[in-house]
Amino acid sequence: MQSSAACAVAGWTSPNRWETLCALQSLLPLLKKAATDLRRADMVYWFEQADAEVANIIRGHPSDATAIPALIASCPQDRQSVAQA
Repeated sequence: MQSSAACAVAGWTSPNRWETLCALQSLLPLLKKAATDLRRADMVYWFEQADAEVANIIRGHPSDATAIPALIASCPQDRQSVAQA
């Protein structure tokens, strides 16, 4: 995912939640790559989900806390499986 235009345009002058979200959004692809290199499909899955959630928050879409149980249930269970990026 590319940095959100909202992050680039915002021009925040002091650290706040938006700046933190933008920083997190820039780190998630690196974390996903590291998890892929470690062959940890479960971690890749969670970093992908976090990336999507951060993007939604930045775009102003509300978070769906009721979706968390379904996300947990669909998480890859085999920790030895090869992560596909």
